[in-house]
Amino acid sequence: MPAINPIPDAMSVVLIQFSPSAASDAKGVKKNIKRIGAYIDRACLCFPGVDLIIFPEYSTYGFGFHPYAAHLKLASTIPGPETEAFGKIAKEYGVWLCVSVVERAPEPNMKPYNAMVLINNDGKVALSYRKMIPWCPMEPWSPGPDMSVCNGPKGSKLAIAICSDLDYPEVAREAAWKGANVILRPAKYMYPWDHIWGITNQVRAYENQAYVVAVNHTGEDSSYAYFGRSMACDFDGNIICSLDGNEGMTKVDLYPQLADAARDRRLSNNYLYQLKHRGYTGLPPRGATHNPFTIYSDWDNIPKRWNRDPSEEAEKISNRGRKILAKAAEKRKIEPPESSEE
Repeated sequence: MPAINPIPDAMSVVLIQFSPSAASDAKGVKKNIKRIGAYIDRACLCFPGVDLIIFPEYSTYGFGFHPYAAHLKLASTIPGPETEAFGKIAKEYGVWLCVSVVERAPEPNMKPYNAMVLINNDGKVALSYRKMIPWCPMEPWSPGPDMSVCNGPKGSKLAIAICSDLDYPEVAREAAWKGANVILRPAKYMYPWDHIWGITNQVRAYENQAYVVAVNHTGEDSSYAYFGRSMACDFDGNIICSLDGNEGMTKVDLYPQLADAARDRRLSNNYLYQLKHRGYTGLPPRGATHNPFTIYSDWDNIPKRWNRDPSEEAEKISNRGRKILAKAAEKRKIEPPESSEE
């Protein structure tokens, strides 16, 4: 059980789940940043020595399909006013933060990115990640191009996979392949998919021998209702810490060095090693090392059923979000976004 005072080798992590306000202007963003700052103050007071504090997807801006238009207007840069505000807080408290930014795309005709940022205890951006697989057909953002990993506290190597990203085994596997031993999953996971939440968190941890720390929303907004249940899973897929459906926070101690040791020294159930050394017992000394998986070698030749255009129904649903953004884009030309910095 975690103690208030962390063991020296442990990476002490606080998970915070809440229901942010849906921001329609810069004042709304400031309101959420202020609330996040209050949670950081509480976390550092109640859990002295905390290394990393994680907030949910969209928590800086709030959410709702009609407020997507506000997100377009408020889309920012990384670094930018929001990361500067969070950087000051991180440096003041000497803690790492995982926080949300809707990031403006570099091309004017591109939709923004749904991004999360890791800010280190010096107040600098250590990693920014753009959601690779936005939730279709409802989430009208540009998909991020790749997975990034950075060095974190206490020997951790940190990656971020946002919400629906971790429904896909390839996203977590890419993070592990690049060295991540702790995968953060900031999310806005809603009913009726609550039964999938725990399954995907646990199996992604198990199959990649990595800690998964998943932080979700509570309450409801103009679109959906959210069940909370933020959790941390160890590298064997066990849930080692969890919250219920209420707003709140909890703390967990992680040991990234143990995840690395399991990857390096396990003889059985070593999924990262044995993926490329199949059956070394029967084919000594290294097993079969060639790639048998055509999904990787024949990416452009996938079965036709998965290489078709979206259905008419999917396009109909997607177009609703696109139209909302198109109207907001016209408005943004007249009303440029204000700064979110305090």
